[in-house]
Amino acid sequence: MQKNNYFGVGIMQKKTKFNRFFDAYRIINEGSEFRGLCFFRRWLNQDRRIYANKKEQYKIAPCGNNPIKAILFGPMAIGAVLSLLLLIACVVATYSEEPFPWWLVILTFCWNLLFLNLLPITARYIPDKMMYLDRQNQTVGFTFDIPGCEQRDDLGNCCFKWEEIVCRLTSKMGAPGVMNYFPEISHIDQEKYPKTTVTGSVVELSANPVHCYLLWECYVRFMDLSKPLPDVPVYERHRHLDPITAEFDKKNNRPSDFWVDFSIEQQIEIRDEILEDAFPFDWLKGREQEEIIKPWQHWKAEPERIEQLTWKYKAKHLALQLFIGFP
Repeated sequence: MQKNNYFGVGIMQKKTKFNRFFDAYRIINEGSEFRGLCFFRRWLNQDRRIYANKKEQYKIAPCGNNPIKAILFGPMAIGAVLSLLLLIACVVATYSEEPFPWWLVILTFCWNLLFLNLLPITARYIPDKMMYLDRQNQTVGFTFDIPGCEQRDDLGNCCFKWEEIVCRLTSKMGAPGVMNYFPEISHIDQEKYPKTTVTGSVVELSANPVHCYLLWECYVRFMDLSKPLPDVPVYERHRHLDPITAEFDKKNNRPSDFWVDFSIEQQIEIRDEILEDAFPFDWLKGREQEEIIKPWQHWKAEPERIEQLTWKYKAKHLALQLFIGFP
């Protein structure tokens, strides 16, 4: 049996102690989006991957070093550079007699508009490298091949039992004298299945492992069939599809569409509030906290703070599309 070691290289426990689960998530309603010049914008919200759509059953565990990000968002960086060059050209034109480089204007806008509309297509069809947790079947699947893996899930992908998956709090030296921590999720037998090793996607490498604890507790809590899904925005539209959660909500008279009236700004405030409590929490010896299972008793929605589709919002969004290629 491997010894658990929270402040070294070791296996983290499969239990929750902090019991605070929250992340800001925009619940999209019909007519609440401004597509602007991105004609395929809705494709970004209609993910064709079943494990991305059935949030009541699957939870994606993206790896922080996934090269697909460079393919999808690299053109945005190039568009930003072109826009910067265009800005410099505009400044120079105020005191120079040289002809204005209109070709740069055309190149910048054409580049951004092209990749602005290609992004939803590539995001929809380019194969991804992903680990996902299956709450219903208590397995962890992989969208890529794992040598030696024999078990397959309902989607035809390689999978392992949840009990065989562990998270190691791994450390490495960053700045001189500073130790950074990051979560490393894999099969318990790393030597036999090295390809299962996925670096958890946290905010950043940090000298404080709080984000690693929060991420792992989030996964552990999702896979706990003795409890309903955590009452957070990402599951708002899917709670009724999970039998355990649906029964709990009915028994406790949970308000329907509770999180719909919470703006992203207000959700971020709640997330930050929880994060502030996470830093001083004693993750080793602290007492297990009671989970917030009835958020309607703790937070009140302020629907007036939801961003409206005003002309200022539309102008800002069009600017992002034209100068960066952001959808």
